[in-house]
Amino acid sequence: MTSPYRILIIEDNPDDVELILLGFSKHDEFFVDVATTGEEGLDRVATSRYDLVSVDFALPGISGLDVLEEIRTSDQDVPVVMVTGRGTEELQVVAFEKFATSYVMKSVDSFRSLPTVFEALIIEARFRSQERRMKREIERSETVSRYILENSPTGIYVLQNGCFKMVNSRFAEIFGCDKEDLIGEHFWSLADPESFECEEAAEEPCLEVGADLPRTKVHEFGVTRRDGSKRWVEARIASLDDQEERWVLGNVVDATDRKRGERDLLLANRRLSILHNLLLRAIDFPGDSDDLMRYALAEVMAGPDGFEVGGAFLQEGGRLVLRAMAGPLEALMELSEKVDAEGLLEEGKMRTVAGDGPTISWAIAPFSCGEGRRGLLVLGRGVEMGDDLQKFVADLASHFGKMVGGEPPTGREGLQPPPDEGYPLEGGDVACQGDHHHSPPQDR
Repeated sequence: MTSPYRILIIEDNPDDVELILLGFSKHDEFFVDVATTGEEGLDRVATSRYDLVSVDFALPGISGLDVLEEIRTSDQDVPVVMVTGRGTEELQVVAFEKFATSYVMKSVDSFRSLPTVFEALIIEARFRSQERRMKREIERSETVSRYILENSPTGIYVLQNGCFKMVNSRFAEIFGCDKEDLIGEHFWSLADPESFECEEAAEEPCLEVGADLPRTKVHEFGVTRRDGSKRWVEARIASLDDQEERWVLGNVVDATDRKRGERDLLLANRRLSILHNLLLRAIDFPGDSDDLMRYALAEVMAGPDGFEVGGAFLQEGGRLVLRAMAGPLEALMELSEKVDAEGLLEEGKMRTVAGDGPTISWAIAPFSCGEGRRGLLVLGRGVEMGDDLQKFVADLASHFGKMVGGEPPTGREGLQPPPDEGYPLEGGDVACQGDHHHSPPQDR
């Protein structure tokens, strides 16, 4: 069914009005209003909504061109047709300069064809109006989408065949780069693939029954950024494949604070477990003082990530004597050659030592052991340590010293080494006590 059209005819000649209305008499889809002056026509336009306005050029009072110009100040979309009985090229140019939609010369034939001409103009105007409205809606939607993306607390990105098509500011902030530099670049331009420490991905099932949607995979990984800093990221990734291209939509959350919290909790729980075991052993330990120290070292070695080599040194007669060890002696010897033992007795630090064997990262912490005696607890592994592990070792070292600093159950006085049992390593200020190939004792 054809939509009704409401039009306004501004015409002062009654004969022309009669001919125009006669032309529309067989077209029920048109509703026609008539105004005989420009002022009346403008009043009707101001109070009613028309699909088209036809204006006679020669009107009493306000001219047709003035009416056209006035209509255009309030409505840019409604079709306005200029009708005249004495058309010239100059008049047509002026009419179109004032944004007339069309131009019609008065004649019996033209009046008969007005319904067809007007209908075509109205349909075209409606189409253009709808097109402009859709464009505005799209622009509004894009503006809202950009606002949401740019203000999202999560990083959002889109990949096409592995390359970035879109990233928001939060994503660039998490990875420490400029988002403009990522567009068109491959995903692995963010960082070296080997810097990603991926944990096993979990799969989130689609919650809608029968929905043919891609499942979202959840990944958690650590990445070393371009500036050398490390962040932990939780990513949810959904892929959509077609025959020619692969699209990936993902969002990422900076999980660094959460991972640090989990790490701190793990260290705290492990510390309490170690202290609990040490306390129970110290109360009623069946071996001698060296066995007690070796047991304590073995407990401390079982840290949250595990250590590969460790040692406990006591200050004896102006030198540090190795009283308990676990792991290769060569690593402890290399450490003693390359560190300032006196300085470490004042303040523990992390050290990385590269020698003939594998490079080892060390956490070193001093402790007090009885009256006037001091020692060093050293723990090392081949993987680089963070400040959290150094703090963990330093905290345990103070309890380690208190445990082994008391009088041993066997009656030996303190933890003084027997004469001539120690020998200096290459540093000259560190010595080994007794058998230097001890393995950590098993829990008895």
